[in-house]
Amino acid sequence: MMKRYRIFLTLIIFLSTSCGEKLSTTTKDESANVSTEILAGTWTSECIDNTTATTSRRTVLVFSETADNLSSTSTNYSDLNCITRNFVISTKLNTLSLGRKSTTDQNQIITKFTSVVSDITLEPITSNAATSLNIDTYCGLASWSSATQTSIAGLTCDSITYKTQNAVYHNLIQINSNKTFIRLGNIRNLASSGYPKTIYTEEYYK
Repeated sequence: MMKRYRIFLTLIIFLSTSCGEKLSTTTKDESANVSTEILAGTWTSECIDNTTATTSRRTVLVFSETADNLSSTSTNYSDLNCITRNFVISTKLNTLSLGRKSTTDQNQIITKFTSVVSDITLEPITSNAATSLNIDTYCGLASWSSATQTSIAGLTCDSITYKTQNAVYHNLIQINSNKTFIRLGNIRNLASSGYPKTIYTEEYYK
């Protein structure tokens, strides 16, 4: 039987173990303004390996032409080099609206955004992955099938309860001064406002 892997969603949504961006020692604003024109298009993370589990993952963010919709696809691999696909988590957000630029308590320069969850799905790529999910009745389901997307919106999977369809979603976005990469908020560390307190160090490139 396939070795079981815990599945987490970061936006969007795969959780990174990295900390927030290194704190700035200056008040100079070296970040760029986030706009729909800049965001529109495809942003891809590097291959991130997990040597403990002997797995890896890569996440792709696709903003619509007007950047009011966002699709996040996080592919998990059964090797350390992002070669052999194991399962895919996809998140679709609609009516995305950018707020004003501000800073976190750690002086990280960010832009808040809100959106609405359209759907969150999990797709086991291999039959072994589907079999493992069925044995574990993952998310309370025993009908997993390879190469078939199943909605997990509103379900509790392991210790994670995913947002329901049409739920409001809050996050942060940061873009560097050269406009070459973006970062997202740490959704495991939320303020009372519902927004993340810090930014993940994971970078997404166009």
